[in-house]
Amino acid sequence: MGAPDLDYFTDIRDVRIYRDHQNHSRWYITPARPVLGRQKDRTPDYSLALYRYLGRKGTSDSGEFRARGVLTFGIERCRKPQILPQIRKELSSRGVSGPEIRSMPVSKTRISLMFAGERAGRTYNTRWTGGALVLPLDARDAEILWDAVTAGQIQVSVSIDETLAGVRKKQDQWEPGTDAQTRVVAVEMDIAAHPDHFQRTDLGAGMKKGYTGLDVFCFDFVENLEENLYAKIVEVAIPTAGRDLVESVTFKANSDYRRRITFKLAKDLDQPYRYRILKIYKDGSKKTGQWRQKTGEALLDITAYQNKTEENQKTEEQ
Repeated sequence: MGAPDLDYFTDIRDVRIYRDHQNHSRWYITPARPVLGRQKDRTPDYSLALYRYLGRKGTSDSGEFRARGVLTFGIERCRKPQILPQIRKELSSRGVSGPEIRSMPVSKTRISLMFAGERAGRTYNTRWTGGALVLPLDARDAEILWDAVTAGQIQVSVSIDETLAGVRKKQDQWEPGTDAQTRVVAVEMDIAAHPDHFQRTDLGAGMKKGYTGLDVFCFDFVENLEENLYAKIVEVAIPTAGRDLVESVTFKANSDYRRRITFKLAKDLDQPYRYRILKIYKDGSKKTGQWRQKTGEALLDITAYQNKTEENQKTEEQ
């Protein structure tokens, strides 16, 4: 079976292509250059949302402060339709018979965000074709970026590092190998020019009495923490006269990362609320977690963070 020869490539129309190591009429085209997209109103496709939570006496967590941020970019990766015919024509002029163009295999994509000396990122184990790039930010990075944006225009760099998969000839044997391709998209974030692209929300600020509502966050699907996860459901039980009142919300790949539960009655402030998490997987199986207690917090993050502990965040048991 053929594969790209990583040591035999050429550039046509500013596009790099690799020749197949067996079929010399077959060529592999590398991923298109990424560019920042445009929203429907033709403004740059980026947004920054900052969520802040400050505890209150009424919720028994007075003085506690937490923040969370979400940075979103719309990245486009497409070529003009005439590029492929131009490449085939150029190959034919070089003596290639019936040139065939295929997509270059990509084994891994690493996307990094750089701003104000900070770096954050995420990894895809396959080709990333573009679209909405959603990057959750912890409290520290969210505050740094928000302060930088509000102080004036700031440049954010999105680095896309792709591992190209193919083969290389060593002595008389073909062996698997990789090559690297790095592209950087520079984004000028300007709150003065596009104020509607920035949002700061103070969670819990509108509560009139006790726990009239609960803001629930789930970043599992944004960060692709469990590849086979289909849905994540959280049930919240609050004490009421006679029996607990149970409300639930469901998160899926195409749903918002933030949902709000509004209680019909204010919670008894002297008692903690309980919650449990149900996971539904793509094969139809289900895992139901144990009921857990939380006291005094009107912000609940049910993300199954891996290999890290956020300040004041208890991760759920696996």
